[in-house]
Amino acid sequence: MKLLSTIAAVLISISAFSQDLIEYDKGTFLSEGAFTQNGVQLSMQQIDDLSALHKAGRGNFRRGNRFNRMYEDGDLRIFNNGLNFLGGAATGFVGGFTVLLSSVVYAIYGPDDTHYGVYILGTAGTGLTAVSYKAFSRITFPKGCLRKRDKQFYKVADKLNQAIQSSNQ
Repeated sequence: MKLLSTIAAVLISISAFSQDLIEYDKGTFLSEGAFTQNGVQLSMQQIDDLSALHKAGRGNFRRGNRFNRMYEDGDLRIFNNGLNFLGGAATGFVGGFTVLLSSVVYAIYGPDDTHYGVYILGTAGTGLTAVSYKAFSRITFPKGCLRKRDKQFYKVADKLNQAIQSSNQ
């Protein structure tokens, strides 16, 4: 029985290492990340074609490229951060004002069942402050763009490998 399980383990390990896996290497500070397959570097166009062919990782690939463009183009990053700051400030102000207004109306009228508007205002204000938090969290710095790009490209490589393995079986 031990011999049979050992042979099975060896066969599984050989088949796992003989597959053509796509890997993403984020590179160093001076070099840009790259996709490789069996030690051969793949271009971004080839990865785009593979993700379209296998219908895997398309959204992650687009998001990774967007973060790469924001890293390379400072004006695009500043524009994106400005919009997120304005959106976060506006929704935070309106959300905070509606929560304050609902608490004032609640303090005046008390917990009367006929005033459902108080609860609606409070819920709307809370929702707007959550939107404000999300907008502020999307403000990025250059190193953050690289980190988010690498995270998306790792997901692309994983999804492509899963799609390739499932198509080979």
